[in-house]
Amino acid sequence: MTPKLFKPLCCVFALSLVGCGGGEVFTAPASSEFAHGNELLSATALTEDASHALVATQSEVCVWDNQLKARLYDCITGQGAEHVELVGFSANKSRFFISNRLSVTLYDTRTGRSIGIWLTGQEIARDIAISAVGDTLVIAYRSGKAEVINTRTGDTKRFDIHRLDINSVALSADGQWAFTGSSDKYVKLWSTSDGSTRFEERLATRVNHVTLNKTASLGFAIDSVDDRVFFDLANKKELSEVASYSNFIEFTASQFINQDKWLLTGSPKMKMRLYRVADGELIAEYEAKQQRQRTSVLSVAYDGKQLYSETSDGLLQAWSYKTNKS
Repeated sequence: MTPKLFKPLCCVFALSLVGCGGGEVFTAPASSEFAHGNELLSATALTEDASHALVATQSEVCVWDNQLKARLYDCITGQGAEHVELVGFSANKSRFFISNRLSVTLYDTRTGRSIGIWLTGQEIARDIAISAVGDTLVIAYRSGKAEVINTRTGDTKRFDIHRLDINSVALSADGQWAFTGSSDKYVKLWSTSDGSTRFEERLATRVNHVTLNKTASLGFAIDSVDDRVFFDLANKKELSEVASYSNFIEFTASQFINQDKWLLTGSPKMKMRLYRVADGELIAEYEAKQQRQRTSVLSVAYDGKQLYSETSDGLLQAWSYKTNKS
């Protein structure tokens, strides 16, 4: 029997909204919630199934077991855990990293012990991605360079990937391919072994956020104005574009789910949205609880049964969704 993460709040009901393509948009209130304290968070991460959470304040980083509603061990404190802005789990949940943008520390999730630490030198990290088993880290820098770290051997490689800031990086499950978006307006899929580019595309303005599926065959990128594009990376072509009449949509987190049929996203405006990849249509939308003047959805997850959001207020909420939309 699968354990329940949270105590139910209410019965879930569906409301019908109209999407840009004229179809119904599913929405519902949160079915359950759990608070990871009451402090404002600088960064969060959920495992892909939302069973564990990383929550970082300005002074400490804590690892939570969401099924037990308890911390796994004492929170990480000290110099390396101060002002942390980037965190993440490996897909198999065995490793996690934290970073203050000037250094990156890798930990064993089971014990909370540090496995390794890497300094960025004169560089400033803009984003970090980790492979499924935690053996590869990719650090994206403000300079347009990217650093690939083999966490088992400690070997590192730096590549000149973009001309300007790399704002976002995503990594294939095996760690062999990185997908990056830059202020130079380009998205690129490149090899972490030699830095060679397999695919690139120029968007209208600077690229703020990218997502990659596990096999590096499907990517998504959003720029600062109105390009929100799904790419068929295997065939090197545009697949679809998010259907919206609004400019300046921003994503803080995203994940391909449901066998890559859907893209689940979080935003700075309390919203979690679900898009259909085939045509970019919005098929579900949820609004997280606001406990402060400005609440952002910083992390999203899907366990095969429910969707999850974690906010900058440290609130984890679970949401229902319809399964009859492909």
